[in-house]
Amino acid sequence: MKKSLMTGTCLVMANIVGWSGDLTTIGPDDPKIAYAGFVHREFVSMPDSPEGKVARFDRVIDMPGTGYRFDNPGARIRFRTDARTIVASLHYNERHQSKSARNSVGVYSVDDVFKPEWSFRTRETAVQRDPETVQVALAVDGDGGFHEYEIFLPYGDSVDFAGLKVKPDARLEPIEAEPRIRYVAYGDSVTQGFTAGGIDKTYPFLVAKEKGWEAINLGLGGRSSGSSPADAQTITSLKADVISLFIGVNDWQGSVPPERYRANLEAFVSNIRKTQPKTPVYLLTSLWVAPNWSKPSGQVNDLETYRQVLRDLVEARNDPNLHLVEGVDLIDPDPLLFDKVAVHPNDEGFAMMAERLAEKLNEPPGKSE
Repeated sequence: MKKSLMTGTCLVMANIVGWSGDLTTIGPDDPKIAYAGFVHREFVSMPDSPEGKVARFDRVIDMPGTGYRFDNPGARIRFRTDARTIVASLHYNERHQSKSARNSVGVYSVDDVFKPEWSFRTRETAVQRDPETVQVALAVDGDGGFHEYEIFLPYGDSVDFAGLKVKPDARLEPIEAEPRIRYVAYGDSVTQGFTAGGIDKTYPFLVAKEKGWEAINLGLGGRSSGSSPADAQTITSLKADVISLFIGVNDWQGSVPPERYRANLEAFVSNIRKTQPKTPVYLLTSLWVAPNWSKPSGQVNDLETYRQVLRDLVEARNDPNLHLVEGVDLIDPDPLLFDKVAVHPNDEGFAMMAERLAEKLNEPPGKSE
């Protein structure tokens, strides 16, 4: 990346100012715009302008009352252009419904380069907010050549992509398909990303970035093992090359009997194996939780009991492609690496977790980067 690359304006709300001349719109369904890292995508009418379209994303797995299925952590919008003015239109819609958790921070890269200022979010930061359209002025290079852009959607908000605005003489060229290993990370709020500072601080994003993989984040806040057998069908539809499962702390906090927890995860693995008998699957035991974190009322089993269930399950199945990862080894037992909600890592904890997990996730046989 040349030094002439200008810093992108993170947010330009409603009206685009600072540039002379008209801008033309490139719709989200333009064939030169590519998408990755999503479960389901469709093009629908723009909410406030029916003649236009938006790309709308859906992770299919429902979480009633939260709208987390419509959050698409790290879903990517990809394009190559020689434009010297680029504005991405992002519509933060009403489908994220959680009354307790929201994170609207997304990021973008240019030629695989990330910078701290290359981020965007809504103007309104409250958990409950009205729909908002954000115009993101992306950084551009003054060399007049083509550069590759990727926009990564937030982990805790529902966003439609409404296309690009560029000057009329700008060109887009087809972007090459990615021969990347597809990594599906399934789990609860820790996998979704809460309480990381932004999508680029979550562990699935960081693992994929480190290994050069494509991540599909299927973490849903509040998910427990009871939903996992049915969720396996969605996971297998994605034809993942590597799968990780990280569920357990909500079972513990919900006082789910350990024998039911085991039955649920046995069914999950069995359902994966029906169509993907050799895909590497990694089961992660729960992270360290500070002793002062309140245990559920009436809880008779400690968190270690649930970890042991996973150990026994992996040993009993004797499956060479089923692997155990000890969560307590991924982040040091230090409260400073965790959020005030002690079952969630902070940014430093997520970074440590991603680095250590990336070392344990192996490239599947027969696949190349």
